[in-house]
Amino acid sequence: MIRDIYSTRRPIEEVVSMTEKKGEFVPTQKIMGMQVIDSKGSSVGSVKDVGVNVVEKKFNLIVTTRTRSEIHVSWDEIQSIVDVVLLRKEIELPKISEAAPVGPPPPPPMTCPNCGASVVATARFCPKCGNKLK
Repeated sequence: MIRDIYSTRRPIEEVVSMTEKKGEFVPTQKIMGMQVIDSKGSSVGSVKDVGVNVVEKKFNLIVTTRTRSEIHVSWDEIQSIVDVVLLRKEIELPKISEAAPVGPPPPPPMTCPNCGASVVATARFCPKCGNKLK
C-alpha cells in the first residue's frame, strides 16, 4: 500500500492526503537516507531524521548537507518525495572551510653537536653521522 505512494510521482500534498484518507502513515525509515535535491537540481545532502514540533504541530526534515553541516527543511518547502526529496527552492550551502591545524606546532629542528647537521627534534640519532642525540 505504501509502495503505491512512492511508485508514482505525486506532489507531497497528494501523498499526505492519500495517507490521511486511508489512515496510513509513511514510516520515517522510508524517508531517512533519501537524497535531497533543490529546485535547481543541485544535490543538497541526505535526510538524517524527521523533526517534530509538537506545540506548533509541524514537521521538518533534518538534512546532513554535502558540506557536512545540518539544516532543517520545513514540510512546506518540499515539492515531492518519490525516489528523492525534491525541494521547492534553491538551497545555498555554506562553503567548506579548511580545517585548522590540530595540536601544537612541531618543535624546531636541533643541531647535531658532533657534525652540525640539522636534525628533527624527535630524532634519537643524527641521520648524517649516526651520533646518539640526547
